[in-house]
Amino acid sequence: MKLFKSLVAAMAIGAFAVSPAVTQPAAAQQIEKPDLTLAIGGRVALYYLPLNIADLNGYFAEEGLNVDVVDFQGGSKSVQAVVGGSADVLTSAFEHMIVLKAKNQDFTAITLMGQYPGFVLSVTPELAKDWKGMESLRGKNVGVTSPGSSTNKMVDLLLLGAGMEPSDVSIIGVGAGPGTLAAFRNGSVEAAVQADPAATLFEKEGLAVPVVDTRTPEGTEQVYGGPMPAATLSVPTAFVKANPNTTQALASAMVKALKFINESTPEEIVDVLPEDMLVGGDRALYIEMLEKVKPAFSPDGVIPEAAVETAYRAQKSYNPAVAEAGEMDLGSVYTNRFVEHANGS
Repeated sequence: MKLFKSLVAAMAIGAFAVSPAVTQPAAAQQIEKPDLTLAIGGRVALYYLPLNIADLNGYFAEEGLNVDVVDFQGGSKSVQAVVGGSADVLTSAFEHMIVLKAKNQDFTAITLMGQYPGFVLSVTPELAKDWKGMESLRGKNVGVTSPGSSTNKMVDLLLLGAGMEPSDVSIIGVGAGPGTLAAFRNGSVEAAVQADPAATLFEKEGLAVPVVDTRTPEGTEQVYGGPMPAATLSVPTAFVKANPNTTQALASAMVKALKFINESTPEEIVDVLPEDMLVGGDRALYIEMLEKVKPAFSPDGVIPEAAVETAYRAQKSYNPAVAEAGEMDLGSVYTNRFVEHANGS
């Protein structure tokens, strides 16, 4: 079965000096850098649906951009691509902004795609029968998109919350594509943290059972202790300063995509996606998954301050680099200036 072709409030408005040029629609201005490479980790995950809609519906092109989307195994690898200079734009979990800042690498999130993570911890039916919480995973292999990714960090947070250590399990990178299902089938993992469509497929095919679910506000609160920003579009801070019109064009395209998702039915959204991005060509199953996750997408791309603070607290709890970096100026890792302009604010 062919599953896939490649399976906060605006506290930072003043973080950058607003150029007078950014008072007009981006497409009507000179785009400083029209040709861009965008790095993403696990493109076909519904977590990144807004990016795919912006690309497939031609919203980047409408804003005067030619965006080449390059897919990597997981978020940590896509981050490496932008840090290393082989890509210009990053689509990843917001928490990478905080980790990068702790390493003195300045990135700025410019659009929020997901209001809550949408990650699910699933375990084999055998483990689920006698599930006693994270203690049941001691000594087990746990699949994540890639080591160091946001799926990996959710595992770390759950383990620490249970009085355990990340070293109490073995982390296995399985990507976000067919490898996730194969890992359960061949017994190389006994648990995994994934977003949809993988999370739903595990359950549908009897491979695994969900035991922790952040596809809802309640589940997100349970795991992270507050609202948690999910996927974001970001760029190096130097890029924002050098290319304000290009940055506005990126944000404007993403806001168009978010509005399309929020104003369209799951059926209309599926109509945009090519068949090889549907789960085994199963349109009905994809629509079912979209109905579950659609409320998770941001309506306007605005990054809430409270969500940024939650992400920072979470990182401090399980990431020594963040904890040892001292107090962080959270207003420096995101701005709502561009999405507010795109929304007509």
